[in-house]
Amino acid sequence: MTTIFTWLAAIGISLLFGARLGLLAGFLLAAVFTDMASRKIPNKLVLAGMVVGLLVQAFLPGGDGFLSALKGLLFGFGLFLPLYLLRVMGAGDVKLMAMVGCFTGSPAIFGVVLCTLLAGGVLSLAFSLKMKAVRQMLRNSIFMLMPGAIRLTSDKLPADSVMVNSVGTLPYAMAIAIGTAGYLVWQGI
Repeated sequence: MTTIFTWLAAIGISLLFGARLGLLAGFLLAAVFTDMASRKIPNKLVLAGMVVGLLVQAFLPGGDGFLSALKGLLFGFGLFLPLYLLRVMGAGDVKLMAMVGCFTGSPAIFGVVLCTLLAGGVLSLAFSLKMKAVRQMLRNSIFMLMPGAIRLTSDKLPADSVMVNSVGTLPYAMAIAIGTAGYLVWQGI
């Protein structure tokens, strides 16, 4: 049922804003619903979105072209890959941002990533407030920034590092969708 709702919403958005943004909205909504339900983003969904995004950019009027879509894919993937390597987010989130890059193209993906990180921070704060775990979230953030950076450069944690307890998981597809929409609205679609 949620899939039908997702595609109906995508059709409505595409009628308002054009096929490219409507299709992007449909894929993002499907990713949000599946991420919230199972905490996973299906590879089939992301791969289909990448193919559609590349084709839309290449062949639809108003598209930025195949090369821009390919650069958007690579930049979206590359900008989120370090967060996966730090174990801050899952691989599905990295692939989803690459898919968004296909639709937005290379110039816009940088703003989309920035807006997504901002949305993710706000959602994380709201989530930790709801869970009454703000202090733990702040400890986790410090742990992520300091020892996580050392771990990337030396392949091991410092001896005095203490592992922290997770506050919980945030379905980051929601942050990606909000950040993407926020950026596109800010840029006047």
